[in-house]
Amino acid sequence: MHEFILSIVFLSIGSFSSVLIYRLPLMESSKKEINLFYPRSHCPQCKHTLSNKNLIPLIGYLLNYGKCSFCNHKISFIYLMNEAIHLLVGLSIFHYFGFSEIALFSYIIFTLLYVLLILDFKFFYLPLSLNILFIFISLISNMFFGLFISEQSSYFNITPALYSFYGFMVGFLSLWLVNAVYKFFTKKDGIGGGDFILFGGIGTLIGPFYLPLVLLFGSLSSLIIYLMLKKKSTSDEIPLGSGLICGFFVYVFLSFCELIDNLIVL
Repeated sequence: MHEFILSIVFLSIGSFSSVLIYRLPLMESSKKEINLFYPRSHCPQCKHTLSNKNLIPLIGYLLNYGKCSFCNHKISFIYLMNEAIHLLVGLSIFHYFGFSEIALFSYIIFTLLYVLLILDFKFFYLPLSLNILFIFISLISNMFFGLFISEQSSYFNITPALYSFYGFMVGFLSLWLVNAVYKFFTKKDGIGGGDFILFGGIGTLIGPFYLPLVLLFGSLSSLIIYLMLKKKSTSDEIPLGSGLICGFFVYVFLSFCELIDNLIVL
């Protein structure tokens, strides 16, 4: 019964993440009256308001065979993907940690990073509000639950909050300095300000010492993403934020598989 209720919650949050991904860029750039709750969800092609049945996560998409029930226009597969990923990751997190505060904060962190990843991948956009919220949640998760850095901070005999602060400063300043040097020679920015804050947020979550590893994984991920986008676009921009988040996810996977220490030794 618990798994069924959790599945509904995860699917609903996955559906809401689609709303964030679709509407946040419009709220930033459009002069039209739009927010996260107005106007009601509608078909982007015919603008017809969706019925309650069509808004049911996962089921609404499948019942209509991935098409608008009014104009028969194909609905983007990303909506179904968002809901399915949130369901699978959510159930995995709560299966691993149990029904606990750590599981809750882990899932919130995943959701924020997932939305940021897709926004940067599609629009080169990292909203300041989501970045700040990610930093705040990361700090709280370490202060009260030691999600990532309790053992590291104990080793250096400092509080988790201070260790998270050092992680933020190292993450933020490292990319800021790289961009400052680049800008000095080229007179233009090479890295967006949102990337500074995002990497600082990752440092807040894991502390300063594993940031180079995340940056390595993130740089490789960014290169792969760039090569994927290059086939469809003539832009030379690289979604570094998406790459950094992918690098963080790789770090988390290796950590929970207890492969990080072996990788560093190699």
